[in-house]
Amino acid sequence: MMMPKKILKLIIVNLSIIIANIAVFSKAFFGLSLLAGSAFSMSVAWFTIIASIGSFTYFNKKLLTPNDTYTLIARKINSLDDCVGVFEEAIQNGDVFDEDILKNLEQLKRFKRKRNTITEILLQKFSEQELTYQKFESVLNDVENIIYLNMRSILNKIAAFDVEEYEDLQKRGFPENEVSEEKMSIYNEYLNFVKNATATNEDILLKLDKMLFEISRYNSIEDGDIKNFPAIVEMDELIKNAKFYK
Repeated sequence: MMMPKKILKLIIVNLSIIIANIAVFSKAFFGLSLLAGSAFSMSVAWFTIIASIGSFTYFNKKLLTPNDTYTLIARKINSLDDCVGVFEEAIQNGDVFDEDILKNLEQLKRFKRKRNTITEILLQKFSEQELTYQKFESVLNDVENIIYLNMRSILNKIAAFDVEEYEDLQKRGFPENEVSEEKMSIYNEYLNFVKNATATNEDILLKLDKMLFEISRYNSIEDGDIKNFPAIVEMDELIKNAKFYK
């Protein structure tokens, strides 16, 4: 069963190819011919035919062939940049996780932006050799690892979720039998996990905002004061609970 978004893309691609050929070869428009006219017009006509065949073959094969991205998910994800790549591929499938995927992509951009800003402010106050700077960077590295583990878990849950069966059961209204009810319960667990993990990412970003504000408040920070920063205390608690993100 093909996803609605894939069907729409397939229709748009094929209609675009048809319209392009009508425009090029119809006498009502350009009226080009493969065997008559100037060398330039014939070359444009042949190029249109070849490009149309190539586009038709490529896009129809791409859209009609089952996406095997998810089967490779565990081996492909080793960093936040890998998460971005897989999220961008996953959004092409057009399914129940689209909203969460878009949120995670936006959260990744925001995390990188906030981390860079914090690092820039720290470098204005400390040198890279100072212990205070190194402590903050250590915390940021730990937080980045937590976000990575969290997003990898989200992607693995999306990979394990049978979207086609879920949508098929939805269309049939989840028949009232024990098997269907159990399946619905399992699917809801997947959906809730992804939504809760996405909400956790938002909480992490909020803590980064607090850290950024606290760092920007002080012109000087003693090494011993770092552990008393409210944002650092919250981050430490987050890091201790990192095992729950795996």
